Amino acid sequence: MLNKLLLTSLLLSNVLLMADMEEAQELFNDAACMDCHNNEDFAPKKDKVTNFKKLCKSVDACRFSNEVEWFDDESLEVSDYLNHKFYKFKK
Repeated sequence: MLNKLLLTSLLLSNVLLMADMEEAQELFNDAACMDCHNNEDFAPKKDKVTNFKKLCKSVDACRFSNEVEWFDDESLEVSDYLNHKFYKFKK
């Protein structure tokens, strides 16, 4: 019984994670981030984004300079999405 409960919990958490990633990707796409960036811009660079905290700051900098109307939690979701897709930083 405990194994079934654990398995169900893991499956649900994966479903929720994927839903969050899809929502974050939609926010990213709606903000037209790729109008200014390309995939190479998201490659980790030693002199730029070197950890998750700096990634969040970079996302916020773009958000504010381009007047993207995201709430703070949405900006964090986009940071999580970019980290999942490109950076793979530990949080």
